[in-house]
Amino acid sequence: MNLHTLRIFTNVAKLGSITEAANLLHISQPAVTAQIRKLEREIGVKLITGKGRGIQLTSEGEFLYQQGLRLFHLEEQIDEKLKTFLEKKERVQIASSYISTNYILPPIIAGYKLENPDVDVYVSLGNVQSVEHRVLNYEVDFGFVVQSNIGHEDLHFEKILDIPFWFVVHPTHPLANKEMSIFDLSEHDFIYRERGSSTLDLLEAIFYTHNCPLPKFGLQMQGVLESIKVVEAGYGMTLAPACSVKERLAQGKLARVFVEQAEINQSLFICTRKVDESEHPFIHYLRKNLIKSET
Repeated sequence: MNLHTLRIFTNVAKLGSITEAANLLHISQPAVTAQIRKLEREIGVKLITGKGRGIQLTSEGEFLYQQGLRLFHLEEQIDEKLKTFLEKKERVQIASSYISTNYILPPIIAGYKLENPDVDVYVSLGNVQSVEHRVLNYEVDFGFVVQSNIGHEDLHFEKILDIPFWFVVHPTHPLANKEMSIFDLSEHDFIYRERGSSTLDLLEAIFYTHNCPLPKFGLQMQGVLESIKVVEAGYGMTLAPACSVKERLAQGKLARVFVEQAEINQSLFICTRKVDESEHPFIHYLRKNLIKSET
């Protein structure tokens, strides 16, 4: 397969338009169309169909587009690595979900930078799906996700830490500091997280496991901290990682609700590509320092 032709197709698929791809690549529209038809003949499948003034990918076209993205992101990463070798400067690119970005990684990154001042560290925030996507497409070196049920055939997930989750309310809430059954929680207003949130998945799993109705919908907030602030202001109940509420509990701004026979945890995973043979030094540093923090 000709990489030049694949690059043209990938740009057409990304932009959803032959015209826009031609303008971007500074070639004529007929030349772009001819290259795509040549690629279709070469591999023996239809890749795009017309859709109004744009194009629509076939299922085969979508597959090839995703593989093309991955290939050209890898090309960019190779160029970037070679550049760092020449400049004798290393960079680490990490994709991470909210909890690990805000509560787990900062002290690890700070310590790593103090020991390796010449290493540039870049951290991007995303949900589990976007972290997986960025790792798969070679946009980052590796990722961190907090999730109870994950997996991808091309990715390796290594559990490195369990994160406890607690139900929290305002100190004046009738359930504050009480031990209740999971069924008692169903009758109270709850701050729900957005769909796609691993915390929402965890909440649903807890109640479904106990064959119990979900708590009453109070409102929905996007973000851990945002949900906690609503509860701190006096409304409802939410489920949050312990590391995000310990300080507020100590200050008397929040109170726990203790659930009978329900220890709630999610796991922090390192997400890497299965094809990567060597382990990044940052991951080794992370393991060593997480062990120290637990002992």
